[in-house]
Amino acid sequence: MDRTAFDRVIASGGYISVNTGNAQDANNIPISKVDADEAFGSASCIGCGACVAACPNGSAMLFVSAKVNQLGKLPQGQPERNVRVLDMVAQMDKEGFGFCSNTGACEADCPKEISLTNIAALNRDYLKASLMDQ
Repeated sequence: MDRTAFDRVIASGGYISVNTGNAQDANNIPISKVDADEAFGSASCIGCGACVAACPNGSAMLFVSAKVNQLGKLPQGQPERNVRVLDMVAQMDKEGFGFCSNTGACEADCPKEISLTNIAALNRDYLKASLMDQ
């Protein structure tokens, strides 16, 4: 599988550029168990492309939403949250991936069982970010 399109999507915003400290600082920022579990679940996406292959439209929404939500659930990911979702969706579109039609084929074929709820969360974040002055 050629992952270069996925890599460009990640490079467009799938990172945290603020100083988050060192390993020993990990427990200094409290994160709720629910948020930590959701971030970890989203982070389990391995970018294998099974979701794109299964989608009748060739959409990468499950992959992109997992990466956006992984960082969006953590306090460290908040400073760039709006820019991240706008940039990653724009790059996904630029790469020529199709649009999500919510058939659920991506979730059914995902080896890591990434949930469609990630796509709903991405859509909410995208709407909020697009309505804000950047």
